[in-house]
Amino acid sequence: MNMKTKVLILGSTGRLGGALRRHYGARHELLCPARHDINLGEPASLNDALRRLDFDILVNCAGITSPDACEREPALAARINHESPVIMAGECQRRGARMIQISTDYVFGGEGREPLDEDAAADPVNVYGRTKRDAETGVLAACPSALVARVSWLFGSGGAFADQVLRDLREGREVQAIEDKWSVPTSVDSVARWLEALWSPGTSGLIHLCNSGSATWRSYGQEVVDQSFGLGLLQHRPEVRGNSLDDFPHFAARRPRFTVMSNARLAGLLGCEVPAWQEDLGRWLRSLRA
Repeated sequence: MNMKTKVLILGSTGRLGGALRRHYGARHELLCPARHDINLGEPASLNDALRRLDFDILVNCAGITSPDACEREPALAARINHESPVIMAGECQRRGARMIQISTDYVFGGEGREPLDEDAAADPVNVYGRTKRDAETGVLAACPSALVARVSWLFGSGGAFADQVLRDLREGREVQAIEDKWSVPTSVDSVARWLEALWSPGTSGLIHLCNSGSATWRSYGQEVVDQSFGLGLLQHRPEVRGNSLDDFPHFAARRPRFTVMSNARLAGLLGCEVPAWQEDLGRWLRSLRA
């Protein structure tokens, strides 16, 4: 009899964590503790909590992901985003479990204009990016076999920018979006599949899990509008109005302007081309229509 892999998902109620639950639930034995069961804000208690759990793979999707929240509470951000993942990695190393740490394109400074591979310098411009970069370094030091997966602009599991665009238009509001900040919209469903394909061969180190292509928030929003109109999800096709990152001086944290990641390593490991973000966006929008 085949034994199911025991997968511990931290942050299972978030956008990516929810996708992992949907994709893995039928094939693996999932452990999805609530926040009050494992408090990442108290790293000192984490070792004991983890040692009470039986798992083969730990996927850490948890964290404070709001750059402004991290800027306002840097000590808490450091505990949750950096210190706790390093403890997780140490426990995985001790017991021989797989460690998968989810990271972000915000580890980059955003000054370039060419897609960034895994060897590009991580030079974050805010507390959020620094805590995630420090986690990357710490996790790989504590558990060299760990996989650190950087993701960007996730959609497909509720609460994302694409959902907001559709909601605003259906409620009669104009959509505005920043047109001088670039990254890669990425499907949570694809990330879930990629992770599962990578953990069995024991892939380790840094990897960029993102769709192909790039976008600004404005061009991303316009693609949501155009495809949704074509599918009958919207009754009209308005233009998304562009604005500048400089129009938001109230942001507590600086935002990097260019964090487009290269997925060449991912494509090489999968042995196939990675779909363009527009393709995966269309797949998700068709699922909404269905």
